[in-house]
Amino acid sequence: MIQKKTYLLAFLLLNCSEKKIEPLNDFELSKNKWEALAVDSYSYTFQISCFCRREATLPKAVQVVDGKIVKVDGASYDEYEHWGIQTIDQLFDLIEEAEKDKVHRLEAEYDPDKGYPSSVYIDRDLMMADEEMGYYVSDLKY
Repeated sequence: MIQKKTYLLAFLLLNCSEKKIEPLNDFELSKNKWEALAVDSYSYTFQISCFCRREATLPKAVQVVDGKIVKVDGASYDEYEHWGIQTIDQLFDLIEEAEKDKVHRLEAEYDPDKGYPSSVYIDRDLMMADEEMGYYVSDLKY
């Protein structure tokens, strides 16, 4: 009986030690912080860095209501006119997609208090010129 208990204890200890719990990475920690705030209406300044028209790269005042962009620089949002502008949730999706796609270079920085991505840089392909994109978020208010 004691021998069976010893084997059972050894079996349980070995199985438990094999199952390591991985710590959350910066992306997961930050996304959890953002989601815990349960914010779906907010405003922020958004800027894109790319090899594109100058107008596209200027900082924009963005207003999001119920998770959707409704205004950019005080004008109603137009997906073609306001190309590239992302909500915070869309930025998290973009980062996650880039990680899955194993892009050449992905850099992301997160607000330490609220968790939202404050800076995202994606270079999808080393051999392709001028397709790199940078996204910057500041002055977030809700």
